[in-house]
Amino acid sequence: MSGRRPEGREAKIVDAHVHLLPERLAAKIRRFFTDRGAPPMPYPHAPEQARRALEAAGIARCWSLPYAHRPGVAAGLNRWMAKTFAADRFVVPGATVHPGDDVETVVREAVEELHLSIFKLHCSVGSFGPDDPRLEPLWRRSSDEGWPTTVHAGSAATGAATDLEIAAVGRVAVRFPRARIIVAHCGAPAIRAALELLRRHEHIYADLCPVVADPAPLKRRDIAGVERKILFGSDTPSVAVRIEESIARVKAWGLDAAQEAAILGGNARALLDRRETMAPRKDDSEPGSSGE
Repeated sequence: MSGRRPEGREAKIVDAHVHLLPERLAAKIRRFFTDRGAPPMPYPHAPEQARRALEAAGIARCWSLPYAHRPGVAAGLNRWMAKTFAADRFVVPGATVHPGDDVETVVREAVEELHLSIFKLHCSVGSFGPDDPRLEPLWRRSSDEGWPTTVHAGSAATGAATDLEIAAVGRVAVRFPRARIIVAHCGAPAIRAALELLRRHEHIYADLCPVVADPAPLKRRDIAGVERKILFGSDTPSVAVRIEESIARVKAWGLDAAQEAAILGGNARALLDRRETMAPRKDDSEPGSSGE
């Protein structure tokens, strides 16, 4: 895919949570929502059209996050992401893995051969927890090499997470304190638990994706002190909230210019930049290590 940002747009907003996926898979995901009575979604599910909608809304760059609903599909999906967006300066293609896969092999191919720099885990879709022991090869390499992993925690079909399910993200951070973990949807509805993780662990972040039609109910005071750990995300195209509305909610917080710029793009850019400067360290996964 290719495309240019419209003339006059300020190149700063990074959408760190979108799903530009193979059209057949994207159509199945859209049917999942419509069959369950989701409100109308303003963006087409087809990847090229969804991409154009992101550009039209003023997005300068986006992270496209795939996810595996069962073992055996991640490797092919990762290859599609790498091939489709290899020369694309607008889309940062992500990778995924399922704990039922040969995790070490899938992760190695994604990182070493496909050069993918972000991972996504969708726990409710794949029916697993982020602290599943089979995911250890993912977390070990993430801790050593510094790539971000977005985790949609929870087990409900709606994607909603509980405090206990968010706590599983914290257990990963205790064991792998240098792993950079982004809590999708700010852990909604367990938002308070997610924000507590951001405050306790150096390398836990959260994104602001709405859950279908429901924006994260955050006020300015809720994110005080963690402005540098919040990433903008729209969940395009699987969302009933327009991208412009999500941007406006951030602007309505009345942040200072540096904090607003960080949430709308700087924090996402910094996460990818840090990957390039990370030096491996072997003791990150030792029992008892802590990121607090």
